[in-house]
Amino acid sequence: MQCQTFTLRLDNAQDLERLNSFLAQVMPIQVSSSLVSGNKPFWSVLVFYEGTAPQPKQAEAVHTPSDPRFEALRTWRSRKAKEEGVPPYVVATNAELKAILEEQPKTLEELAQVKGFSKAKAAKYGRELLSLLK
Repeated sequence: MQCQTFTLRLDNAQDLERLNSFLAQVMPIQVSSSLVSGNKPFWSVLVFYEGTAPQPKQAEAVHTPSDPRFEALRTWRSRKAKEEGVPPYVVATNAELKAILEEQPKTLEELAQVKGFSKAKAAKYGRELLSLLK
């Protein structure tokens, strides 16, 4: 397990973009945040994750155009996250979505075997994901 700290300044949207880019490339285990008050308040975010930290070139790759199937999965993920009131990476990370596209699971059991996608996520989202993949 690895840990990474981020500082999100309230007047700097690039800080949030950097955090979201990082979260899209790793398998987050836990994300916690705390508002640090003062003259210039900011959010301190601590991310515990599996694997190794992405290299800067990988972070830039997140912004490259994707194939329509990946964009369809991202749209589905955004809708689910909004319905559940959670960040999109809680529903599925970009790495999980890419792994789903690579594996092309046909059953809930196969979906549960995709790297980073648990049996609980497969049970919760599996039917919708499998219908999207068809």
